[in-house]
Amino acid sequence: MPGLTHSILAGAILAAAVSLPAQQFTKQTSPLGIPPLPYNIAGNGTGLCCADFDGDGDMDALLPGPNNAPFFLLRNDGGMQFTNVTGGAGLGICPLVRCCVAADFDNDGDPDVLVGSSNAPVKLFVNQGGMTFNEEAVARGIDNPHDVYGATFGDYDNDGWLDLYLSVRNSGISGSLESNSLYQNQGNGTFVEVTAAAGVGSMRPTLVSAFMDYDEDGWVDLLLCNDKGQTFGANELYRNNGDGTFTDVSVQTGTNVVMDGMGIDFTDVFCDGGVDFYVTDLPTDHLFQLWDPTTSAYLDATATYGLLGGGTGWACNWFDYDNDGWQDLHVVQNAAPNKIYQNPAQPASAQIPWANRSAALGMNHVFYQFANVIADFDDDGRLDVLERFTAGPGAMAPESAAVYRNEVVGGNWLKFRARGRVSNRDGFGARVVLKTGTHVQRQWFRNGVGYQSSSDPRLNFGLGAATQADMVTVRWPSGQIQYLHDVQANQHVDLVEPQMTLGGPVVAGQSTTLDVSIPGDQGLVYLMILSFSDTPATPLPDGKFLPVWFDTMASFTLTPGNALLPNSVGFLDANGAASSTLQIPAVPGAQGMTLYATATTLDQPRFAFVRTVFPEALSFTVQ
Repeated sequence: MPGLTHSILAGAILAAAVSLPAQQFTKQTSPLGIPPLPYNIAGNGTGLCCADFDGDGDMDALLPGPNNAPFFLLRNDGGMQFTNVTGGAGLGICPLVRCCVAADFDNDGDPDVLVGSSNAPVKLFVNQGGMTFNEEAVARGIDNPHDVYGATFGDYDNDGWLDLYLSVRNSGISGSLESNSLYQNQGNGTFVEVTAAAGVGSMRPTLVSAFMDYDEDGWVDLLLCNDKGQTFGANELYRNNGDGTFTDVSVQTGTNVVMDGMGIDFTDVFCDGGVDFYVTDLPTDHLFQLWDPTTSAYLDATATYGLLGGGTGWACNWFDYDNDGWQDLHVVQNAAPNKIYQNPAQPASAQIPWANRSAALGMNHVFYQFANVIADFDDDGRLDVLERFTAGPGAMAPESAAVYRNEVVGGNWLKFRARGRVSNRDGFGARVVLKTGTHVQRQWFRNGVGYQSSSDPRLNFGLGAATQADMVTVRWPSGQIQYLHDVQANQHVDLVEPQMTLGGPVVAGQSTTLDVSIPGDQGLVYLMILSFSDTPATPLPDGKFLPVWFDTMASFTLTPGNALLPNSVGFLDANGAASSTLQIPAVPGAQGMTLYATATTLDQPRFAFVRTVFPEALSFTVQ
């Protein structure tokens, strides 16, 4: 009875299909998701970026069109709906775009956009607010006509302003090899090219680079992934010397790998304290480098964990797609199935190969593709994927760009947005350590990773079954350490850098205020201290340091109700802020005197001695 057999078989298949979960990344279709756009046609790809361009709290997107077509600026209206607001945005017509990255280089609170191109000058679109931009690259000191494949912003000199490194594959004029370029932000809205002085003028064809503090000394280093390594040389790692210069440490760190380096991203993969990274390559494999603290060098762990790939790789991004508290890996492979490798949530020593979950998640595309971005477009705590497809010789996607909404039923989460006040506004380079029970995760605010693109600048942490983060510790590029405790799950958290400021000039015989703001320490006891000197720093019993010498002035100003700083001791308010009148008497010798101020908070028994300490004193001269 073949008819009955077929009916039974069909019924069994249907029942099985009904019992299976829906595709766990779902392509958004009209009217949701990305409106129809023209395909890019650039060989080796064209980047894209996402950021909160209009300041309403969610991620908008900028997608360059093909050569001599418009840019496409897409406003996120919530609920996975996007509106094309390109008209009037001031973005103009695209050259043959390579990279497209967003960063707030002028610290004014809104993200700007850097566009690198093939055989056309770099463009810097300065955000004017209201989704409008002015192109000001040359006026701002960036004049680069070469084939700029990658760009990354980071504060290499820790002065609070984002610097820029451009990855140059070759000269856009002659076609020969051309140096990469480092531009130092002058803090006045302009850049100065300092490549030679800093010692980072690699002449290899670099497709992507990243500011990455591999040795975690508080100074971001530079990792370069180079194309055609067999011909022109291996990848390079430059250690930041902290004095404006870098030293090539590629050989001693084991990062001098010969390959065709394409995309890059880094994180603490196994939650064990190292800064690990992944680089895509031509077949037969990609590259996973695992930090070995015993040798202070990197191991090639690609085969150990089954992360070989197999196709021609381009973009790669670490992201915890199921919010279990372990970083997974998304890899774009041109004309070969894309990969999502699931972190097995086990220590590195277990050496468990990672499973490729892309087919089960509906993400094993086999299209002609180079770039994408990872972002939580609907702000539900699950990271989505915006794929950008290209017209070419391989299989073409049915659309030029599509958002794949993450509908995985996963764990709890926390999302962090940085607002630097002493450090750069975006907080790029800040390290966030999140502890739930005995599990400790670490991520960095970073820029320009992936391939030719920049993803959601916020950090998304999966918590698994935990309902709160017991402790969140932020190390800002300024050196400031900030703490938050008992942070409830499933919310967006603004990380605002602690700061100490003066209310105005300090004039002998007149009064002003000394103000502290320490978000996360609200309700705690604070101490404000004045000193005649910031050297030597005063060691504390817990290993921390007060950035002033504890002299007679310091002792006097800690006396409650003293005449100089009467509210030097008290409780921070609900916002973590406090203020005290500061008055220097009009006595002989007061004018021209330099004083140093600092503050700290107490939180026993959670912290044995002090909690927050400012890393540097606030100095001022009495007028």
